Amino acid sequence: MKLEDLAKEDIYDELFEMANIHNQDHGIDDIVIWVGLANKRHGLRVKVSNKKNKFDAEDNFNIQMPSLDYDHTQVASWIGAKKLKQIAEWIKLNQSLLYDYENGVIDDTRLFLDSIVKVIN
Repeated sequence: MKLEDLAKEDIYDELFEMANIHNQDHGIDDIVIWVGLANKRHGLRVKVSNKKNKFDAEDNFNIQMPSLDYDHTQVASWIGAKKLKQIAEWIKLNQSLLYDYENGVIDDTRLFLDSIVKVIN
C-alpha cells in the first residue's frame, strides 16, 4: 500500500511517533494507554486498551482532551471507577506533555516516556 493510500484511510498519522504507555510509566495497574500524533479529524486524545496489560487497536476507548469525555459504553467492565479516576488524574498531571507530544513539539518518544509523571496509588 502506498503512503497516499494510507492517508486516504486516515491511518497515515499513526505510522509516525506513538507510544504505548504501561504501568511502569504511568503507575496504573493493568492499564495500557496509547498516545500518538493528534489527528485533525479526532483532535487531542488518548486511547485506553480494554485488554489488561496489552494495547489492542481493535478493543479500546478514547478519552478526549482537555474535556476528559469518553463513551462509557466502550469501557471494559474490569476497568472500574477507581481506574477511570486514576487515568483522568494521569492525563491532568501530564496534560502539557501530552499536548506537546501529540502536536509534534516533542518528537522523541523516549524523551516523552522519560518525562511522564506517574499517578500515585
